[in-house]
Amino acid sequence: MGNSNGKSVSQLEIARIAGVSRTTVSFVLNNVRGKNISEDTRQRVVAAAKEFGYMPDEAAVDTATSREGAVCLFVCHSESAFSDAYIMRLIEGIGPVVHKSRYDLRVVQFRISRHDYLETARKGGYAGALLLNMHADDPGIADLERSSLPFVVIGSLTDAGLAQVDIDNAQAASGVARYLLSLGHRDIAAIAHAPDTFLAVRARIGAFRDTLKEGGVELKSECLRYAAFTEESGYEAARDLLSSGDPPSAIFATNDVVAYGAMRAIGDVGLSVPNDVSVVGFDDDYMSRYTTPPLTTVTLPAEGIGSSAAQLLFRLIRGERVERGMQLLPTCLTIRRSCRKV
Repeated sequence: MGNSNGKSVSQLEIARIAGVSRTTVSFVLNNVRGKNISEDTRQRVVAAAKEFGYMPDEAAVDTATSREGAVCLFVCHSESAFSDAYIMRLIEGIGPVVHKSRYDLRVVQFRISRHDYLETARKGGYAGALLLNMHADDPGIADLERSSLPFVVIGSLTDAGLAQVDIDNAQAASGVARYLLSLGHRDIAAIAHAPDTFLAVRARIGAFRDTLKEGGVELKSECLRYAAFTEESGYEAARDLLSSGDPPSAIFATNDVVAYGAMRAIGDVGLSVPNDVSVVGFDDDYMSRYTTPPLTTVTLPAEGIGSSAAQLLFRLIRGERVERGMQLLPTCLTIRRSCRKV
């Protein structure tokens, strides 16, 4: 039975109909490779999307069959690429652009210690590459620059000659600091979502510290912890901060996933958010509005970043003239109920 009202159903409904997760639906419909999805599952998702009017017949055929070429998304950090909400939102922006260009998208996870992007791209036969979570002074970038492989960095690196798409991390983090100061907080801590080898971490923590200092508040070294992208690492960092017996009145976590772990840790030591400790995150992932309480966070256009980076990559692949440098997309602070005045 088709979708008689002419409106396309959501990916969540397609997932329910096909008996799979929403993430699997996103992978299949956006033609993402690099995840073990059986052909039976792929065909089931495509059939459900086609039957219920999510996509026209020709788009379903394109999704179910091989494409003309492939581009790669290198995710240069831990093992959590396929459970990271920010990365999934990026892919939702990247996928339609790749699909429209009749290419496959393949996702490759890299350990921080690996730098052989060019070799991997050549072995995979990729027409171009998107690079996410690059860390400072990565030697693999120099290899790419010397090659003819088109690539775009999602994030910020110091080389102004690279094609890059990002947000203004420093400006966003400064906004968080000003907000906490406006609420009267003076005993403030921060949990970085990753080591400071990542330039985004340096920008967010640096600007947060500087803006606090302008407001007469010092971010002391004992009030700063570094996590490793995950809820668990955020939990452990927050437990460590709270172990002194004199907890901060506010914690800034530089991504939402780490903030989730911090909020759980605050509850586990018998405190509450925001009555005892206010918490601010960064990203505005899907679950941030549904935490208890809903999380105040920096909202960034993840899908827009992914789409812009993919469009830029295909311009490079087509040999079009592209102005190198940084393309910045706007952010805003979304205020919910995880902070209070003191």
